[in-house]
Amino acid sequence: MRSTRLGFIVATVGATFVLAIAFGAMGAVSNAKVFGASTSLTVISGDVLVRHGAEDFALASDGEVLNEGDTVRTGSGARAVLTYFEGSTVTLEPDTQLTIDNSETLADGGTVVVMSQAFGRSWHVVTKLITGSSKYDVKTPASTASVRGTEFEVTSDDSATTVTTTEGTVVQSVVDPTDGHRVNVPVPAGTTQTQAKNDNAAAAHAQAVPETKVTVTVDATNALVVDPVGRANGLTKDGKKVVQTPGAQVTRVDGKLVITLPNLPEGVLATRVEKRSEDDDADVNVEATLETRDGVVDLSDAARSDGTAKTTGFEFKKNGSKSEGRAVEETQALPSPHAGSPAQAIVPGPNGTKRLRQSTPAPVEKDNENDRNDEQQPAPTARVPVPSARPSQLPTPSKRG
Repeated sequence: MRSTRLGFIVATVGATFVLAIAFGAMGAVSNAKVFGASTSLTVISGDVLVRHGAEDFALASDGEVLNEGDTVRTGSGARAVLTYFEGSTVTLEPDTQLTIDNSETLADGGTVVVMSQAFGRSWHVVTKLITGSSKYDVKTPASTASVRGTEFEVTSDDSATTVTTTEGTVVQSVVDPTDGHRVNVPVPAGTTQTQAKNDNAAAAHAQAVPETKVTVTVDATNALVVDPVGRANGLTKDGKKVVQTPGAQVTRVDGKLVITLPNLPEGVLATRVEKRSEDDDADVNVEATLETRDGVVDLSDAARSDGTAKTTGFEFKKNGSKSEGRAVEETQALPSPHAGSPAQAIVPGPNGTKRLRQSTPAPVEKDNENDRNDEQQPAPTARVPVPSARPSQLPTPSKRG
């Protein structure tokens, strides 16, 4: 009797082990989709339109949740930020249209984000992909940009696509017009590549030196700098990185936050330092340097507490051929940052039900040698979707010229 029972247990364990291997192998081979995931939309400025699936375009709400098959279109002067469930962000510049093709988690824990950019300009800050099955692709009429953790810009129209990489490496996948095979063109940091539609693969080359560059140094590591058109850059008090300005770089050096912003328009830069506690009211020194081909302008001021945060601002503008700057005293009028948060994912719940789960961003990695923080992260501030009336159809902005 004892030997029979032992044999039954061994057989059961063996069968379970075989089934586990079989199902595991099946998942590995098929990379089956475990659950879909949503994307949150942050409206920075202007008229932003959304099309859910096959519906008509309608005015978007700040904090609106998007899913696979949804399309976002920014009007003239409008800007928005998409924050995917795994933490990657996309800043959409004016006159841009982008569709979310895939947004999902695979059986092996990999994440898949695929989008199509019909036209316009987008800036991508991608979280590092942790598995071989993970991917982040941007499709355009001329090529497909694939990355594995980087910061880059995509400008596209019906005839060509330009990819410019600030950090990491982007691989441009181009279909050879002669025989249809794909050619991969690496576009490493500091280079750019322009690919004409239905043309041979073009090589990457060095980026042009920016015409202007503003460097903001904050004596704190929990500050966000808002550029003249409302895009935020910096670190929240929880250590999450926000990089919304194309080509911007955010680092920590010797306990200070250094934010570099290329090719900004004239206007006001607002710095907002979050209070770490209720009684944290000490001033924080902020320096801003504007570098142009005509010279350098240096400014310095203190971010002072208004009870909720510490703020200061600088204004840069042209006076003839000369650039000038000043500290802004009217801090009450300074804009606040718009920092989105990762959307929630649909995951299986008990008894086959579904529930929403907030995605957890990857931890911030620190370089102990120089105290730099080079891991891109979204800001954690949650934004609740605000209901709004949806007109049946609105005029849609034209393509960029």
